[in-house]
Order: sequence, then C-alpha cells, then structure tokens
Amino acid sequence: DPPAAVLTSAPEFAPGTEWLQSEPLTLASLRGQVVVVHFWTFGCINCIHNYPAYRAWQKEYGGKGVTIVGIHTPESEGEADLKQVRAKAEKSGLTFPIAVDNTGQNWRNWNNRYWPSIYLIDKAGRVRYRWEGELDSGTTKGERLVRQRIDELLAEEG
Repeated sequence: DPPAAVLTSAPEFAPGTEWLQSEPLTLASLRGQVVVVHFWTFGCINCIHNYPAYRAWQKEYGGKGVTIVGIHTPESEGEADLKQVRAKAEKSGLTFPIAVDNTGQNWRNWNNRYWPSIYLIDKAGRVRYRWEGELDSGTTKGERLVRQRIDELLAEEG
C-alpha cells in the first residue's frame, strides 16, 4: 500500500515538550524543509523494526533539506523514563531530534492512533502523507515507498 495521502496543517509541537539531541524545535521554524515526524516508543517491537529506515533517512537526507523528528510517546510507565529514552536512542543509533511526549499531548494534537506512525510534512507545513505500522513487513516495501514520497516533496518548489 502506498502511504496514505493527507492534506492538513501539521500541528505545532506541544508547549513544554522536552527535547533530546536538539534545541526545542517548532514546525514553523522548519518551513522550507521536508519534515518526517514519527511517533514511537522504545518498548514497541514494530517501532524497533523501523529503526534501520530512520537511520538510513538520517544518513541520506540529514542536512539536505529534510529534518527527522521522533516523538517518543510512552506506552507504559517505564517508557516515560527520560534516561532510558536517551540511552535507547543512543544505543540504537537514532541521532535525530526527539520530542519527549510523556503527557501524550503531541499524540492527541496529531490524533495519532498507532505506534509507529510516520507523517511527511511538505515545505509549506502541511501533512501530505501518513504511514501507520511497520514499514517493511512481508510483501510491503514501505521504506522504499516513503522514501519516494520524501524525494517528491523535496523536489517541489518551496
């Protein structure tokens, strides 16, 4: 299945969001770039299965007009431990900015439903595509499909 087409304004990151590996970001400050927002939690096996794609995108697109932001929304109390989030990200080679969403406010603002979920935001700040679940499971080649969408958004005029 191709990434689901969406066209809606991306909600701003919730006030008071704590950030790891970055100064606090706003989507307004990222206008002109393609932004990949993904919801995850470190205890979710489907999220972990997406890590290779996130690492590859960071390597390929980092500093080239694409910003990847992980929004870590815990599923359990243990996943709300900031030290654990930081340690798991470092151990897994996830070097992009991480918004720590322990209150779930970002999750609610995005009307998110699943771990993991990926949203592609165009240069004008609109959510254009959504992918829910693992990228590559069975016959689905989601990583390649999402990468194609990132390339399309990058090619658009600002």
